[in-house]
Amino acid sequence: MTSRLLLASALIFAALGARADIVLSSSTPHIAPGDAVDLRLTITNDSAEPLTVQMPTPLHLRLETATAISIIDVTPDRSGPIVVQQDQFSVIRLSGKLPEGATGPVTLVPTGLDANTLALIIGEKPAGSAAAANEPAKPKEAARLVDKPPPLAVSVYEPVYFIVGGDGGLNAKFQLSFRYRLFDDQGRLARRLPWIDDLYLSYSQTSLWDLSELSKPFRDSSYRPRLFYANYDLGRLFDGRVRLGVEAGAGHESNGKDAQDSRSLNMLYVRPTFTYGDPEGFNVYAAPLIHNYIGIDENPDIAHYRGYVDWLFGVGSKGGLNFWTVLRKGTRSTFGSAELNLSYPLSKLSGGDLTGWLMLQYFGGYGESLLDYNRKLDAQLRLGIAVAL
Repeated sequence: MTSRLLLASALIFAALGARADIVLSSSTPHIAPGDAVDLRLTITNDSAEPLTVQMPTPLHLRLETATAISIIDVTPDRSGPIVVQQDQFSVIRLSGKLPEGATGPVTLVPTGLDANTLALIIGEKPAGSAAAANEPAKPKEAARLVDKPPPLAVSVYEPVYFIVGGDGGLNAKFQLSFRYRLFDDQGRLARRLPWIDDLYLSYSQTSLWDLSELSKPFRDSSYRPRLFYANYDLGRLFDGRVRLGVEAGAGHESNGKDAQDSRSLNMLYVRPTFTYGDPEGFNVYAAPLIHNYIGIDENPDIAHYRGYVDWLFGVGSKGGLNFWTVLRKGTRSTFGSAELNLSYPLSKLSGGDLTGWLMLQYFGGYGESLLDYNRKLDAQLRLGIAVAL
């Protein structure tokens, strides 16, 4: 019964697209370590022309556990060119054996074929069961597991971009930003303290580059390390359309200069996040950063110009047009700033040849750099490329 359901599911999945599909399935979701494995490849042709698929022998499958990977060989009951007529399907049986060391949830995916990933559970069968009593002798191990690298713990934090403008002289502005997850969510400590894998260390740098001068000096840079807790999906409302989250921690900001040009501050902050829509599609979001100031001897009046909240609002989609703004209102009535950003995927402008985003940014008001936190310079309009948003 299980095999029939899996085969029917495979056929339904294949029929959803108006093209040929190759679906890997198993007659059982549970297999013992080192057991012979019996799989099926269902090739469905939903086109108006015959389909030919080259079936290698042996066929390689990539097996992955939580900590290791392996390549296993399976033998198809047919090999060479497999011809599937229009509106027909063909089922190919695959036989092989699993590594002895593979246990727990695993995934299998064929290499060299455009097929799905199959999930299985590998574990000892209950003693005394009918399946165990009739179980044939285990075949020799076909492959060995090797340790796989730990999951990538670094991701983008704030937008990464390089933009150029000409107001007040040719100049450029670029920003680098990444965050590092401190604890592995699969580790023993994270299993005991689930919240600990939401602790991050981040580093961001924003630099202003004067391209109009002969020596092309950097006018100023802002270096911003932070240590924080972040969970952007704490709760959902209205059938999941609204997501609530929070980020909270401690941060430092300085410009790395000395004497009269030295600027620095420390802060504690909290950032509630609100997202309406699909975070990976069209959405509207708000993420105000609410903070205090600690250790501002070099710029004691900075709150007059920057205030205590960085108001971040955005609307759009990373796959299309995207707009976001950062607004600051100082404690003095005439002080503050506005940064407006607009981006659009370069892949759509180039027919798929380019990556990244075309980015336009406007900045007006006080303190685009930490050096000039109390100066209102010419408003800037810059155009360039965003590497990550």
